[in-house]
Amino acid sequence: MKELIKQYLDRGVSRRKFLSGMTAVGMTAAGAQTLARSLAAFQAPAAAPQPDARPAWMREMKGTGGALLVAQLKAAGMEYIFFNPSTGEAPVYDALLDETAMHLIKALQEGALAAMADGYAKASGKMAMVMCARPGLPNAMTQMFNSWKDRIPMLVAVDDVDLDSLGQDAFEEAENMGEMTRPITKWYWTAESTEKIPEITRRALKFASTAPCGPVFVAYPEDTLAGEAQATIMDQSKFTVSMKVRPDPKLVEQAARLLIEASNPLLYVGDEITLSGAQKEVLELAELLGLPTTRTVGSMGWSRPFPSDHALYLGDYQSDLRYPGAVDVLLNMGSRMPYAGARLKMKPAVKLIEVRSDPDNLARTYPAEVAILADIQAAAADLLAAVKSMATASRLKQISEERRSQVAGFTKQQDEFLHAIAKNRWDRNPISVERLGVELEQFLDKDTCFVTEIDSGRTMEQLMTFGGSNKQYFSNGGRALGWGLPAAFGVKLAQPDLPVVSIVGDGAFLFSGPQPLWSFARYRAPVTIIVMNNQSYNNERNRIWAQGGRQFETGRDMACYLGDPDMDFSKMAAGFGLESEVVSEPSAIRPALERAKRATISGAPYLLDVRVERGGIGAASTWHPGFTLESMRTRKV
Repeated sequence: MKELIKQYLDRGVSRRKFLSGMTAVGMTAAGAQTLARSLAAFQAPAAAPQPDARPAWMREMKGTGGALLVAQLKAAGMEYIFFNPSTGEAPVYDALLDETAMHLIKALQEGALAAMADGYAKASGKMAMVMCARPGLPNAMTQMFNSWKDRIPMLVAVDDVDLDSLGQDAFEEAENMGEMTRPITKWYWTAESTEKIPEITRRALKFASTAPCGPVFVAYPEDTLAGEAQATIMDQSKFTVSMKVRPDPKLVEQAARLLIEASNPLLYVGDEITLSGAQKEVLELAELLGLPTTRTVGSMGWSRPFPSDHALYLGDYQSDLRYPGAVDVLLNMGSRMPYAGARLKMKPAVKLIEVRSDPDNLARTYPAEVAILADIQAAAADLLAAVKSMATASRLKQISEERRSQVAGFTKQQDEFLHAIAKNRWDRNPISVERLGVELEQFLDKDTCFVTEIDSGRTMEQLMTFGGSNKQYFSNGGRALGWGLPAAFGVKLAQPDLPVVSIVGDGAFLFSGPQPLWSFARYRAPVTIIVMNNQSYNNERNRIWAQGGRQFETGRDMACYLGDPDMDFSKMAAGFGLESEVVSEPSAIRPALERAKRATISGAPYLLDVRVERGGIGAASTWHPGFTLESMRTRKV
C-alpha cells in the first residue's frame, strides 16, 4: 500500500489505477476516493505540456536551400542524384561535400542523365532524381519522353533564375519553363521560397511515385537554393500512397466466367505486370487455363513480364495470328493496346477483358466487355481465386491440358523455324543478327540484365530467352533514341552484383553520342557494351522504301545510309580509356565475348563494335547524296 501511495504522489500511476489498487487491498471505494482527495494536495507538479514536441519522422532544420533539399531527399531514401554541373546548384554540391549516404552521378549531356536515371529506376524500382542547368532541360526532355511513356517515376530539376528576375528575359531564362514539360510530366512547379523547398520536393516525389507513375519537374530559383531558412523535414513515407487497389469483385467474377467459357482465349501481357511485381500470379493464371500468351506489340513495351521460353508464349501480339486463329476472348493484363489508327487491331467479335492500373488508358480506344481498374498483382490473384471457385479442378485440368498441348506444338515448330533461319545465316559476313543472337543466348549468364535499344536487330531477340528465371530485359517504349547506352549504366548502378550487357544500334549510339562512355570510365561501370554497326538506319530505310516511291525505284537512299565516314566505335571508346575491339568475323564473336567478360569481372567496361549485315529492301545500296561543303568553296580557306 505504501508503494502505491508513493507512486500516486509521484504521478507514476493514474487516479483510476490508484483507486483500483486501493480497493484491491481491501479499502472500500468511498474510502479510496477520500484518501485520493486528501493526497492530491501533496502530489508532484504535473509535467508542463510540450506543444512543440516533434515525432521522430519530423524535424526542424535551418540551412541553405541546397542543404534543405538534400535533407528532404535523404528523408525520401534518395541515394543518387544524376547531375550535370550548373552554377546555381552550388549550394546542393556544398551540402553533399561530406555526405556519405548520397552520391552525385555525373554525365556530360542532359539526355544521358535522364536515360541513366530511367535505367536506374526500372532496375531498382526506386525513384530517380535528375538535376541539370536550365538550358539543358530540352536535352533532358528527349529521355523524359521515354520515362513518360513507360510510367517511370523521376524528378527532373533545374536551377532557375532568381525570383526577382523571373520574366525579365534574364540570363539563360525561358519564361514559364515548366510549361514546356507539361505534355510529358504529371506535375510541374517553381519553388517560391527557400522555406518551401522541402514541402515542394515532398509533393513532387509523391506525385511522381504514385501509380501510374511518371516524371515531374521542379524549378528551384538560384536565390532559393543559396538563401537560408528554417523549414520542416519530414519522412517521405508519410506522403506515400499505396495503389495496391483490389478490383471490383463483380467484375472479377464476370471476367472469370468469360475466361472459363471461352473457346479460344488469348492472354496479352504488358509492363504493368512488371511494375506491380505480378509475374508469378499472371504465369499461374496462364497455366491454370492454358492461355496462349502474347506481349505488347513490337517496341511498345520495355520489359518481358512472361517467360519467353514458356510453352504458352507466342511472342508479339498480332491481330491475325496464325495460331490460335480466331480469338473469342482477349485478356489484357497491364499492357498498352496496339495502335489502332482508323481500324482497331482486334476483330469486333472479340470480347476484351482489360485489366489496367492506368485509368486514363483503360478502355481508351478499344471497346471493353469488362474494364477493371486495379493493381495488376491483386487483380491476377483475385482472378485466380475466382476461376478456381467457379470450375472444378478436373474441368480446369482438362481445359488447360488440351490448350497447352496445342500451343506447345506450335511454339516448338516456331522455335525450330527460327533456328533453321539462324543456321542458314550462320556464317554470313557481315555477321547476321541471328548468329549474334544465338551466340549471346549461349554465352550470357541467366541472371544477366539485358539492356537493349535496337530496331532491325530485334529479330535476334526471338532466339533468346527472357523473363522468369532467365535474363532480365530492359528497353524503352517511347523509342526516343539515345537511351540504351546511358540506361545500361543506370541498370548497373541499381544492380551492381548482376552482369549487365548493353546492346545498341549504331544509330542509337550516335543519338546519345559517345558522352556516356565518360561516365562508364569515371565510375568504372563494368558493363559489356555491344554496338551493332551496320552503317545504316536499317529499319527506317525498310519502312520508307516499303512505301514505294522514287528512292525504291532508283535504288538511291536519300536518308538512312550512315557509311562514308565508316565509323569505328572501338576507337571512340579508346578515346575515353575503355578497352574495346572490332568484331568483323562470325567466328570472332565468342572469343570477344569472353574477353569482355574477363574485363567486367575485373571491374572495367568493355565495348564491342560488331559489324553486322544490313537487311531488307535496298540493303546493298551505299548511295547517298554527294553534297559537300568542300565543293561550295570559291577559295581554299
